[in-house]
Amino acid sequence: MISKDELDNILALYKAQPVGNGYIEVIVKRENVRQLIAALILGGIHINFIAWWEYVKPNTKSKGYGMGGPPSRYYDGWFSELCIADDELETTVVEDIMKVIENKEITLGDGRKINYKQEESLTPALWLVVPKNWKSQ
Repeated sequence: MISKDELDNILALYKAQPVGNGYIEVIVKRENVRQLIAALILGGIHINFIAWWEYVKPNTKSKGYGMGGPPSRYYDGWFSELCIADDELETTVVEDIMKVIENKEITLGDGRKINYKQEESLTPALWLVVPKNWKSQ
């Protein structure tokens, strides 16, 4: 497995933002998700869940399906956690993980359906399995 410093460098390269001070949820926008997943797997990092967030652009309102969250470190705007519909992964194959992401559809509490293909703001966060004592920057 890669070192913590190597992991932090990969996350910065792909503009992937850990939530909090660990690596439980690493938010990554769609333009970098495939490359990040490939780099993590190549580095021996296991991804065991995908959580879902809404990316809210600056000077716009949330679409109402997120619960709130942090400002983006790399983009103007902020992320809002959905708190529903996490996906457990049992694969280490990039294409299989991408299928889970690309085919994601969520039914919201009010019955609305959103999906990754049509909803540009729907953003995955990868749960990384790393030593418990590793803290993100």
